[in-house]
Amino acid sequence: MSKITESARDEACTLRLDNCNGFEGVVFAHKNGAGMGQKSLDEDGKDVGFYSCHYCHSTYDSGTHPYYKKAFLDEMVEYAISETRKKLKVKELI
Repeated sequence: MSKITESARDEACTLRLDNCNGFEGVVFAHKNGAGMGQKSLDEDGKDVGFYSCHYCHSTYDSGTHPYYKKAFLDEMVEYAISETRKKLKVKELI
């Protein structure tokens, strides 16, 4: 497990969708789109993922939500990545 992945421990979810669990079970969710069915790797650079609770992570991975459109979810993910990037900078991990 990388230091970036470990950094999610005790962090709040940065995606914060409607049924977000907040601090509960937060992990580092890697951004989709590194290639056919691949996830980005920590070594790929600073914009590879975000802190995510189980609900937000599974919603992101499925790309479906009861009323949010995929384009809106993608926009929310980009915002979550930028929020996570700020936290990673403070922790001197990027």
